[in-house]
Amino acid sequence: MAIISISRGSFSHGKEIAECVARDLGYECISREVLLEASRFFDVSEMKLARKIHDAPTLLERITHGREKYINYIQAALLEHVRKGNVVYHGFAGHLLLPPTIRNVLKVRIIADMEERIRYLVESESKSREAARDYLIEEDRHRSRWTRYLFNVDLIDPHLYDLVIRVDKLNTDDACDIINTMAKSKTFQAGEEESLHLLSDVAISSHIRAALQETCPAEVTSENGFVHIRVSSPGIRKSSYTSHVTEKQLEADIRQDLEKEIIQIAAKVPGVKDVICDVDPPVYH
Repeated sequence: MAIISISRGSFSHGKEIAECVARDLGYECISREVLLEASRFFDVSEMKLARKIHDAPTLLERITHGREKYINYIQAALLEHVRKGNVVYHGFAGHLLLPPTIRNVLKVRIIADMEERIRYLVESESKSREAARDYLIEEDRHRSRWTRYLFNVDLIDPHLYDLVIRVDKLNTDDACDIINTMAKSKTFQAGEEESLHLLSDVAISSHIRAALQETCPAEVTSENGFVHIRVSSPGIRKSSYTSHVTEKQLEADIRQDLEKEIIQIAAKVPGVKDVICDVDPPVYH
Protein backbone atom coordinates (compact mmCIF):
# COMPACT_ATOMS: atom_id res chain seq x y z
CA MET A 1 0.00 0.00 0.00
CA ALA A 2 2.64 2.49 -1.09
CA ILE A 3 2.28 6.18 -1.88
CA ILE A 4 4.69 7.32 -4.58
CA SER A 5 5.66 10.96 -4.99
CA ILE A 6 7.54 11.79 -8.17
CA SER A 7 9.41 15.10 -8.35
CA ARG A 8 10.72 16.20 -11.72
CA GLY A 9 11.91 19.17 -13.65
CA SER A 10 9.90 20.43 -16.60
CA PHE A 11 10.16 18.15 -19.64
CA SER A 12 12.14 15.46 -17.81
CA HIS A 13 9.69 12.64 -18.71
CA GLY A 14 8.34 12.62 -15.15
CA LYS A 15 4.69 12.64 -16.21
CA GLU A 16 5.16 9.64 -18.53
CA ILE A 17 7.06 7.74 -15.84
CA ALA A 18 4.38 8.49 -13.23
CA GLU A 19 1.65 7.26 -15.56
CA CYS A 20 3.65 4.14 -16.40
CA VAL A 21 4.22 3.32 -12.71
CA ALA A 22 0.55 3.84 -11.87
CA ARG A 23 -0.56 1.68 -14.78
CA ASP A 24 1.78 -1.20 -13.94
CA LEU A 25 0.95 -1.17 -10.21
CA GLY A 26 -2.75 -0.54 -10.68
CA TYR A 27 -2.47 2.72 -8.67
CA GLU A 28 -4.29 6.00 -9.15
CA CYS A 29 -2.19 8.70 -10.84
CA ILE A 30 -2.85 12.29 -9.77
CA SER A 31 -1.42 15.75 -10.30
CA ARG A 32 -3.69 18.71 -11.05
CA GLU A 33 -6.61 16.88 -9.40
CA VAL A 34 -5.22 18.06 -6.06
CA LEU A 35 -5.73 21.70 -7.08
CA LEU A 36 -9.31 20.92 -8.05
CA GLU A 37 -9.97 19.29 -4.70
CA ALA A 38 -8.32 22.11 -2.76
CA SER A 39 -10.48 24.56 -4.70
CA ARG A 40 -13.61 22.61 -3.81
CA PHE A 41 -12.72 21.98 -0.15
CA PHE A 42 -11.77 25.56 0.68
CA ASP A 43 -13.84 27.56 -1.83
CA VAL A 44 -10.81 29.09 -3.58
CA SER A 45 -10.64 29.30 -7.37
CA GLU A 46 -8.34 26.78 -9.03
CA MET A 47 -6.78 29.61 -11.06
CA LYS A 48 -5.91 31.52 -7.90
CA LEU A 49 -4.36 28.44 -6.30
CA ALA A 50 -2.32 27.69 -9.41
CA ARG A 51 -1.12 31.30 -9.59
CA LYS A 52 -0.19 31.38 -5.91
CA ILE A 53 2.09 28.35 -6.23
CA HIS A 54 3.63 29.40 -9.53
CA ASP A 55 4.11 33.17 -9.46
CA ALA A 56 7.02 34.68 -7.57
CA PRO A 57 6.02 35.80 -4.06
CA THR A 58 5.56 39.53 -3.56
CA LEU A 59 7.52 41.45 -0.93
CA LEU A 60 4.38 41.76 1.21
CA GLU A 61 3.83 38.00 1.07
CA ARG A 62 7.43 37.40 2.10
CA ILE A 63 6.90 39.61 5.14
CA THR A 64 3.43 38.38 6.13
CA HIS A 65 3.71 34.76 4.93
CA GLY A 66 0.45 35.40 3.09
CA ARG A 67 0.99 32.66 0.56
CA GLU A 68 1.51 29.83 3.03
CA LYS A 69 -2.22 29.43 3.60
CA TYR A 70 -2.70 28.40 -0.03
CA ILE A 71 0.07 25.84 0.30
CA ASN A 72 -1.72 24.53 3.40
CA TYR A 73 -4.89 24.16 1.33
CA ILE A 74 -3.01 22.10 -1.26
CA GLN A 75 -1.32 19.97 1.41
CA ALA A 76 -4.67 19.22 3.05
CA ALA A 77 -6.22 18.26 -0.30
CA LEU A 78 -3.24 16.04 -1.17
CA LEU A 79 -3.42 14.22 2.17
CA GLU A 80 -7.16 13.81 1.74
CA HIS A 81 -6.55 12.22 -1.66
CA VAL A 82 -3.79 9.81 -0.62
CA ARG A 83 -5.37 8.66 2.66
CA LYS A 84 -6.46 5.37 1.03
CA GLY A 85 -2.98 4.67 -0.37
CA ASN A 86 -2.01 3.18 -3.74
CA VAL A 87 -1.42 6.56 -5.35
CA VAL A 88 1.24 8.05 -7.63
CA TYR A 89 1.46 11.83 -7.29
CA HIS A 90 3.56 13.94 -9.67
CA GLY A 91 2.34 17.43 -8.84
CA PHE A 92 3.56 20.32 -6.70
CA ALA A 93 6.14 19.42 -3.99
CA GLY A 94 4.66 16.08 -2.95
CA HIS A 95 7.94 14.98 -1.38
CA LEU A 96 7.74 17.99 0.96
CA LEU A 97 3.99 18.13 1.58
CA LEU A 98 3.69 14.49 2.69
CA PRO A 99 4.87 14.38 6.34
CA PRO A 100 7.80 12.10 7.30
CA THR A 101 5.51 10.35 9.81
CA ILE A 102 3.91 8.60 6.82
CA ARG A 103 6.56 5.94 6.34
CA ASN A 104 5.21 4.19 3.26
CA VAL A 105 5.85 7.20 0.99
CA LEU A 106 8.41 6.50 -1.73
CA LYS A 107 9.95 9.83 -2.77
CA VAL A 108 11.46 9.79 -6.26
CA ARG A 109 13.35 12.46 -8.16
CA ILE A 110 13.58 12.25 -11.96
CA ILE A 111 16.41 14.18 -13.60
CA ALA A 112 17.46 14.51 -17.22
CA ASP A 113 20.31 16.12 -19.10
CA MET A 114 19.53 19.67 -20.26
CA GLU A 115 20.10 18.74 -23.90
CA GLU A 116 17.55 15.93 -23.61
CA ARG A 117 15.03 18.29 -22.01
CA ILE A 118 15.60 20.89 -24.74
CA ARG A 119 15.10 18.27 -27.45
CA TYR A 120 11.90 17.04 -25.79
CA LEU A 121 10.49 20.57 -25.44
CA VAL A 122 11.37 21.50 -29.03
CA GLU A 123 9.65 18.36 -30.34
CA SER A 124 6.55 18.58 -28.14
CA GLU A 125 5.84 22.31 -28.37
CA SER A 126 7.61 23.39 -31.58
CA LYS A 127 9.82 25.92 -29.82
CA SER A 128 13.18 27.04 -31.14
CA ARG A 129 16.17 25.50 -29.41
CA GLU A 130 17.18 28.84 -27.92
CA ALA A 131 13.66 29.59 -26.64
CA ALA A 132 13.40 26.10 -25.14
CA ARG A 133 16.72 26.48 -23.32
CA ASP A 134 15.78 29.91 -21.93
CA TYR A 135 12.40 28.59 -20.77
CA LEU A 136 13.90 25.60 -18.94
CA ILE A 137 16.63 27.65 -17.24
CA GLU A 138 14.05 30.16 -15.97
CA GLU A 139 11.65 27.42 -14.88
CA ASP A 140 14.40 25.62 -12.94
CA ARG A 141 15.46 28.88 -11.30
CA HIS A 142 11.87 29.65 -10.38
CA ARG A 143 11.23 26.22 -8.81
CA SER A 144 14.48 26.42 -6.87
CA ARG A 145 13.56 29.84 -5.45
CA TRP A 146 10.11 28.65 -4.52
CA THR A 147 11.39 25.58 -2.70
CA ARG A 148 13.84 27.64 -0.68
CA TYR A 149 11.21 30.25 0.15
CA LEU A 150 8.47 27.83 1.19
CA PHE A 151 10.41 24.93 2.69
CA ASN A 152 13.95 26.24 3.25
CA VAL A 153 15.53 23.33 1.39
CA ASP A 154 17.41 22.86 -1.87
CA LEU A 155 15.22 21.20 -4.50
CA ILE A 156 18.11 19.14 -5.88
CA ASP A 157 19.35 17.89 -2.49
CA PRO A 158 19.43 14.07 -2.92
CA HIS A 159 18.72 13.60 0.81
CA LEU A 160 15.13 14.71 0.17
CA TYR A 161 14.50 11.57 -1.90
CA ASP A 162 14.59 7.81 -1.51
CA LEU A 163 15.51 7.33 -5.15
CA VAL A 164 17.04 9.59 -7.83
CA ILE A 165 16.84 8.37 -11.45
CA ARG A 166 18.59 9.97 -14.39
CA VAL A 167 16.74 9.33 -17.63
CA ASP A 168 19.46 9.72 -20.23
CA LYS A 169 20.73 6.20 -20.81
CA LEU A 170 17.66 4.78 -19.11
CA ASN A 171 14.34 5.08 -20.91
CA THR A 172 10.96 5.64 -19.25
CA ASP A 173 10.21 1.90 -19.10
CA ASP A 174 13.51 1.24 -17.32
CA ALA A 175 12.77 4.00 -14.80
CA CYS A 176 9.27 2.64 -14.32
CA ASP A 177 10.60 -0.86 -13.59
CA ILE A 178 13.05 0.47 -10.99
CA ILE A 179 10.36 2.44 -9.17
CA ASN A 180 7.91 -0.47 -9.27
CA THR A 181 10.47 -2.82 -7.73
CA MET A 182 11.22 -0.40 -4.93
CA ALA A 183 7.55 0.34 -4.27
CA LYS A 184 6.86 -3.38 -3.81
CA SER A 185 9.59 -3.77 -1.18
CA LYS A 186 8.68 -4.34 2.47
CA THR A 187 9.94 -0.87 3.37
CA PHE A 188 7.15 0.84 1.43
CA GLN A 189 4.48 -1.82 1.78
CA ALA A 190 3.61 -0.85 5.35
CA GLY A 191 0.96 -2.68 7.36
CA GLU A 192 -2.28 -1.70 5.65
CA GLU A 193 -4.50 -1.17 8.69
CA GLU A 194 -1.91 0.82 10.64
CA SER A 195 -1.03 2.95 7.62
CA LEU A 196 -4.65 3.71 6.78
CA HIS A 197 -5.35 4.88 10.35
CA LEU A 198 -2.25 7.07 10.42
CA LEU A 199 -2.95 8.55 6.98
CA SER A 200 -6.54 9.25 7.90
CA ASP A 201 -5.61 11.05 11.11
CA VAL A 202 -2.88 13.10 9.43
CA ALA A 203 -5.31 14.06 6.64
CA ILE A 204 -8.03 15.05 9.12
CA SER A 205 -5.65 17.19 11.21
CA SER A 206 -4.21 18.93 8.15
CA HIS A 207 -7.64 19.60 6.68
CA ILE A 208 -8.95 21.14 9.92
CA ARG A 209 -5.85 23.35 10.39
CA ALA A 210 -6.23 24.63 6.84
CA ALA A 211 -9.97 25.22 7.28
CA LEU A 212 -9.38 27.18 10.50
CA GLN A 213 -6.74 29.51 9.05
CA GLU A 214 -9.22 32.32 8.47
CA THR A 215 -10.67 31.89 11.99
CA CYS A 216 -7.69 31.31 14.29
CA PRO A 217 -4.39 29.42 14.49
CA ALA A 218 -4.91 26.10 16.24
CA GLU A 219 -3.14 22.94 17.37
CA VAL A 220 -5.04 19.97 15.96
CA THR A 221 -4.61 16.27 16.67
CA SER A 222 -6.72 13.34 15.57
CA GLU A 223 -6.81 9.77 16.80
CA ASN A 224 -9.08 7.44 14.84
CA GLY A 225 -11.22 10.43 13.89
CA PHE A 226 -11.60 11.79 17.43
CA VAL A 227 -10.27 15.33 17.19
CA HIS A 228 -8.79 17.59 19.84
CA ILE A 229 -8.30 21.27 19.04
CA ARG A 230 -6.35 23.71 21.22
CA VAL A 231 -6.56 27.44 20.57
CA SER A 232 -4.24 29.95 22.22
CA SER A 233 -5.60 32.92 24.11
CA PRO A 234 -7.43 35.44 21.92
CA GLY A 235 -6.47 39.03 22.69
CA ILE A 236 -9.06 41.63 23.66
CA ARG A 237 -8.66 45.27 24.59
CA LYS A 238 -9.18 46.05 28.27
CA SER A 239 -11.39 49.01 29.14
CA SER A 240 -11.00 50.94 32.38
CA TYR A 241 -14.80 51.29 32.46
CA THR A 242 -15.47 47.53 32.43
CA SER A 243 -16.20 45.84 35.73
CA HIS A 244 -14.62 42.56 36.76
CA VAL A 245 -17.97 40.78 36.47
CA THR A 246 -18.50 42.16 32.96
CA GLU A 247 -14.99 41.10 31.96
CA LYS A 248 -15.66 37.54 33.11
CA GLN A 249 -18.94 37.41 31.20
CA LEU A 250 -17.27 38.81 28.09
CA GLU A 251 -14.51 36.24 28.44
CA ALA A 252 -17.01 33.38 28.70
CA ASP A 253 -19.00 34.65 25.69
CA ILE A 254 -15.87 34.97 23.52
CA ARG A 255 -14.67 31.47 24.35
CA GLN A 256 -18.12 29.94 23.87
CA ASP A 257 -18.67 31.61 20.49
CA LEU A 258 -15.19 30.69 19.25
CA GLU A 259 -15.51 27.07 20.39
CA LYS A 260 -18.88 26.77 18.67
CA GLU A 261 -17.53 28.15 15.41
CA ILE A 262 -14.44 25.91 15.49
CA ILE A 263 -16.46 22.76 16.21
CA GLN A 264 -18.86 23.56 13.36
CA ILE A 265 -15.94 23.94 10.93
CA ALA A 266 -14.12 20.81 12.11
CA ALA A 267 -17.23 18.61 12.12
CA LYS A 268 -17.63 19.12 8.35
CA VAL A 269 -14.27 17.49 7.59
CA PRO A 270 -14.61 13.93 6.21
CA GLY A 271 -13.73 11.24 8.75
CA VAL A 272 -14.30 13.32 11.89
CA LYS A 273 -16.23 11.38 14.55
CA ASP A 274 -16.15 13.84 17.45
CA VAL A 275 -14.50 17.17 18.30
CA ILE A 276 -13.23 18.51 21.61
CA CYS A 277 -12.15 22.15 21.55
CA ASP A 278 -10.23 23.98 24.29
CA VAL A 279 -9.88 27.75 23.98
CA ASP A 280 -7.54 29.44 26.43
CA PRO A 281 -8.94 32.39 28.42
CA PRO A 282 -8.59 35.72 26.59
CA VAL A 283 -5.57 37.89 27.29
CA TYR A 284 -6.37 41.52 28.06
CA HIS A 285 -4.11 44.24 26.72
